[in-house]
Amino acid sequence: MSRSNRTLTQFVVNKLRQAMVYGLETVVSERAGNTQVETDLTTHYTSCPSCDRPSLLVVRLFDKEIVRLFFSPINSRSVCGVRISTGDFYDSKGRPSRTTRERLNGILDALGAAKFLPEGVRVFIHPETEQCCIGRGTSCKTFDSGSPKVLLLSHPKDLVFSWGMIAEWYTEV
Repeated sequence: MSRSNRTLTQFVVNKLRQAMVYGLETVVSERAGNTQVETDLTTHYTSCPSCDRPSLLVVRLFDKEIVRLFFSPINSRSVCGVRISTGDFYDSKGRPSRTTRERLNGILDALGAAKFLPEGVRVFIHPETEQCCIGRGTSCKTFDSGSPKVLLLSHPKDLVFSWGMIAEWYTEV
């Protein structure tokens, strides 16, 4: 697969920054090229006052979800967690495609800069094992066709992985 267009990664990062600065309710669902950003607002100030799940910002690549950001029901500008998926795009070794890794790294960089995740969290190819991992340094988890989803909980300094049922609770927008 050819190298992805960084303009499309910036498109996603701009939408994410808009949600974090002005609130998720200001973000309009939109598509640019092969990348789509959409929102699902389900907090007390929308049409679903009894919903017990957070509002979402979902990023899709070629119509397949690669990121689902969970926003706090208390503060619509605060990310409380992020589910990261491979989108089922793999290279010959079962690792996420370069395009997928680029989109994800742009989002992870923006979340680190905003202090919702520790800075430096990346999707990367481990130099010794040649496996794809997500994390920072030695604090990482395998992220490939055998482990296609990871849930990170928001924390400015500690990298907090969750592998429990929460990753399966919110499967559809």
